[in-house]
Amino acid sequence: MQQQQQQQQHPNKVAFQEGVTYILKSWTALKMAVEQEWGGIDSIEKRDWMIQLLVDYFDKNGKKVEGDEIEDILVQIMSDEFQTLLEDDSAYLIAKHLVLLFSQCIVGNFTEVEKMREKFQSQQQSATSCVQRQGDSDEEEEEEEEDMEEDSTGEPKEPKAPQQPDEDGWLTVRRH
Repeated sequence: MQQQQQQQQHPNKVAFQEGVTYILKSWTALKMAVEQEWGGIDSIEKRDWMIQLLVDYFDKNGKKVEGDEIEDILVQIMSDEFQTLLEDDSAYLIAKHLVLLFSQCIVGNFTEVEKMREKFQSQQQSATSCVQRQGDSDEEEEEEEEDMEEDSTGEPKEPKAPQQPDEDGWLTVRRH
C-alpha cells in the first residue's frame, strides 16, 4: 500500500521522505530514545510518525519553512513523546539539515539523499557483520569455557575449596 502511494507521489517528495528517514534514523538522540524505548513499547511507531509529520509539514508549508520552526517541532516531539530533554543543539543541526535537504529535493537535486543512502547501507552492513562476528566469538568462548572445565583426563574438575585469608587478612590469588 505504501509503495503504491510512493509511486503516485512526485519523485522529489519520495526522495525528500527517504532523506528525512535517513536523517532521523541516524540522529543519536532519537536513535537512543527508540532503542531504549523511552517512548514506550511503540517508540518505533512514534519515530515513523515523526518522520511522516515532518514530511507533511514541509509539504504543506513549502519554502516558507524555517529551521527554527523545525527545531521547535523536534524539541517538542522529543520531550512529549520520548521524555527527552535535548541540551546539545542536535535538534538545531537536524533542523538545518532537513531544511537544506528540502531545498535540494524540490529542485530535483538528490545528491544528498544518495550520499545518505550509501552511508546508511554501509552502516547497516557493518552492523550485520559485527553481529555475525559477535556470534562467532560467543561460540568460541563457550568452547574455551568447556575446555577449561575439563582436566587432561577429559573429566570435569572438582571445585576447589575457597582460599582462606592469611593472618593479616590478605587473600593470595594464583593462576592455575
